[in-house]
Amino acid sequence: MGNVSDKIVRMREIRFDPALFENYMTGTVLDELLCSYKGLPKGVNYMVIGDPGVGKTTIILDLLSNIRKQHPGVKVLFVSAEMNEIDLAIYVQRFPKFQDIDILFVESNFDDNVDSHNLQTLTEILQQGWDVVAIDSFYELQGIIKEEESITQKKAESMLLSLIKQQNKADNNAQVNTTFLTIQQVTKTGAFIGSNRLKHSITAMMELRLENPKNIYSERYALFSKHRRGDVGVRLYYDLSVTGDVFYNEDRFSQDRQIRQLQSEAGKSMRNYADKFDILFENIKIKKP
Repeated sequence: MGNVSDKIVRMREIRFDPALFENYMTGTVLDELLCSYKGLPKGVNYMVIGDPGVGKTTIILDLLSNIRKQHPGVKVLFVSAEMNEIDLAIYVQRFPKFQDIDILFVESNFDDNVDSHNLQTLTEILQQGWDVVAIDSFYELQGIIKEEESITQKKAESMLLSLIKQQNKADNNAQVNTTFLTIQQVTKTGAFIGSNRLKHSITAMMELRLENPKNIYSERYALFSKHRRGDVGVRLYYDLSVTGDVFYNEDRFSQDRQIRQLQSEAGKSMRNYADKFDILFENIKIKKP
């Protein structure tokens, strides 16, 4: 057994390639929501949740397509564990740019006489080295692996997280720090499905919501409820009705961000006044005979 002290490091001793901190751009206002210094970072894990029908798959495919357009040499992969080729053909009709995205279809095999090895296939393909990988969805992929490998749900989750972490750290043939965009299912009340370990393993949680959850035709917006690289709570409204591209409302986004900033400053001022009052009150109590 090695010396446990060898596991202790100082950040000043760790060297990174400066290119690791050059983000992928989409060329849309979404870049400002994805990170405080714009764009999608490398080697991170973003999870996407949202109401049914809010457009999670569309937003992710649009993001991948835009990154390919802005960075022609970047390799992106879409892992579909929920939809087959026919399902995705409908998306391509509305958004032709999706047809150039590399896709891996992972499907459950209901034939007991046929052995499926989706985990092995996924591992081998990821080992090639991809810049950005999107998974739709983590829960479905986890369930497929659980059944094929005859393991528990918890073990399947651990295996997937280990695989993702390995790719994050550039342990692949291309030595690239892979970023993962993972769609995750939610409960009927909109709550996240998954363990606490899964929650803590992600860099950011992007939520896609309907203004009125009971009305599928109500306005839609994206926001981050957890974000280690950017702001939380700022809404970016979007529209999927335009053929060809997702429309993001940049003006409304700027207004919402300004409002959030004013609220933050107001809250800070109130806390400062409260602290001053507490100090003054303590001084009065001390001087009281």
